Amino acid sequence: MKTKTPTVTAPSLIARKAVIASFTSSQWRTVRRHAAETKAENARHGLTDEARVDVKVCNDPALEEAARIITAARADHYRLTVPAADRGMRLLPGARQLEHADTLQAHGVKFQAAVAQFLARYETLRADAPARLNGLYIASHWPDLDRVRGSFALSCRYLPVPALGQWDEWIAESASNATEEIRTRIGEALRAAAEKLADPKAIFRDSLVGNLVDILNLADDLNIAGDPAVADLVAQAKALANVEPDQLREDKTLRANTAARAADLCSLFSL
Repeated sequence: MKTKTPTVTAPSLIARKAVIASFTSSQWRTVRRHAAETKAENARHGLTDEARVDVKVCNDPALEEAARIITAARADHYRLTVPAADRGMRLLPGARQLEHADTLQAHGVKFQAAVAQFLARYETLRADAPARLNGLYIASHWPDLDRVRGSFALSCRYLPVPALGQWDEWIAESASNATEEIRTRIGEALRAAAEKLADPKAIFRDSLVGNLVDILNLADDLNIAGDPAVADLVAQAKALANVEPDQLREDKTLRANTAARAADLCSLFSL
């Protein structure tokens, strides 16, 4: 008797192709509300609670570096993922999981180094704060070192996409969100190229082409729903993006044709 091949439904296919990537980041909050100064400022202007006086209690460069690393890590996380149905959740194609993990690990190493530098100076910074902040110093804005240490985090958890029947609606909505974001990201890159290249005198950076190439290289993996329209868009846009920035600067005809083709694709696919 011949064994029947099981049917692979769209939700189960997506569950096989992607994982949920849960990104977490935090750091010690240095901008704090000064209650007494806030009350005084409201009284000075005859207000009740409209004015706010916030104080940046610490401006250590290692803290600023940690913040920049978090921003860069979040940008890479968003670059390699697409949105799920629930706000804050992102779907990561399985084909990109190793790249995602390696990228965030690299950010994590830099983040921990910056945090360690700050924590090594924290007690000195706290001791100097009364003189530096003068009348704006509040002791409770400077907690113990262990509490400050616990406020820093940069990590990502990978969870399987649920494939049971009751999750079909969630997966379908996630797939729709993913498809729309891919279209949006490709559309933004194409419109930028169309607008900038249409002006023969406009100066443009290499990133104008680079951004388009990057999203197109990711798009096949990010198209977790296997949307044929997205696949068609990617195929046509790749033919357009197969050009070096210097070629567009030197060849006016190529530049004009590329601008026109980018605009045509935006119109054709309603981007």
